[in-house]
Amino acid sequence: MISYEEDKREILTRLRRMEGQLRGIQRMVESDKYCIDVLTQISSVIAAAQHVGVIILRDHINGCVRKALEDGQENDGAIDELVQAVNRLSRG
Repeated sequence: MISYEEDKREILTRLRRMEGQLRGIQRMVESDKYCIDVLTQISSVIAAAQHVGVIILRDHINGCVRKALEDGQENDGAIDELVQAVNRLSRG
């Protein structure tokens, strides 16, 4: 079972909303909307993507990482993977 199974519906809902926002930004650019308005919408999509990332990261920690640590499976590997995931998410 994937660690984000319980949040899958929320994640997909947020991703679909972001998809709609991106289409809206495309329309804004096509119709030559004001730069600041476009940037505001881009900022909104970035924040939404970061939120989805945090949900998945939280679920990964509570599921995969916790299980690896409890089972004693390569604790260093699980921690290194977690650090890499946090680094990847924070680079945005």
